[in-house]
Amino acid sequence: MAFSGMMAGMDEDARIARWTAGWPAVPGVLRGPGDDCALAAGPPRGCVAVLKTDSVLEGVHFTRRDPAAWVGRKALARAMSDFAATGARPVAVLAACLLPSGGKSGAYMDRAMAGMAAAARRWGIGLAGGETTRAPVLGLTASLYGWVERKTAVARSGARAGDVLCVTGQLGGSRAGHHLRFEPRLAEGQWLARGGWVRAMMDLSDGLGKDLPRLARASGLSFLIDPEKLPRRRGVDAVRAVNEGEDYELLFAVAPERIEALRRNWPFRTPWTDFGVLLPRRLKPETGGIPFRGYDHFA
Repeated sequence: MAFSGMMAGMDEDARIARWTAGWPAVPGVLRGPGDDCALAAGPPRGCVAVLKTDSVLEGVHFTRRDPAAWVGRKALARAMSDFAATGARPVAVLAACLLPSGGKSGAYMDRAMAGMAAAARRWGIGLAGGETTRAPVLGLTASLYGWVERKTAVARSGARAGDVLCVTGQLGGSRAGHHLRFEPRLAEGQWLARGGWVRAMMDLSDGLGKDLPRLARASGLSFLIDPEKLPRRRGVDAVRAVNEGEDYELLFAVAPERIEALRRNWPFRTPWTDFGVLLPRRLKPETGGIPFRGYDHFA
């Protein structure tokens, strides 16, 4: 899909030319911005396509006080985090730009798109196309395309009672800057998936308090956690670690007999922590007295 839409101020075609400059050329994008539709290569033999959309909106995911380049990076990195949880390889992105009229919105979007392009160069992701439109608030949507080997793709479902609950990195305190500067655990997720180390996995965007029940529910299970084991940022208590959200870490379930082997073979500097276990569905969740709320966009 080509960039198209209606915008005031700077000529639309000139602005689109600015936003699409500096992106890497990747073999998976056969025809990119400038046509009605993009053409992308299909997945290699034995692989399936992976699709994901994520948005960042002013007043919800960022404010104008946040550096625009980091906001653009965040729009792409959020979708990358979901790819990590599937063990997938990203190839190309469609970027939709929502721009209010007046003020300094255009300059802010220029810097945001430059930040997204810089991140794409680092991660080897091409720009397939996108959309521009006038909107009440400033925002960016990144729709990511890629693939994963069918036999190694990981889902939220698939865990079994007795599996050990693990999480990468640290939790809580994201609004101090981590929500912009987080590193998608792409290599870690791909390694876990290819090696068959995990039975279920997802990324933590809405907080452990929202996302762990989702994983357990998808696998038809309940859960128990030890709040003392939760990896927390400095100054963050267990309640905040569970409920604040925007951690963008990997939550995964490992067969208990494989935990020690995972410790021995883990090849990354990123730490991971086991903090609980999955239980049969008939048992009530045990949270050690920590309220499980997480972040809900519609609450």
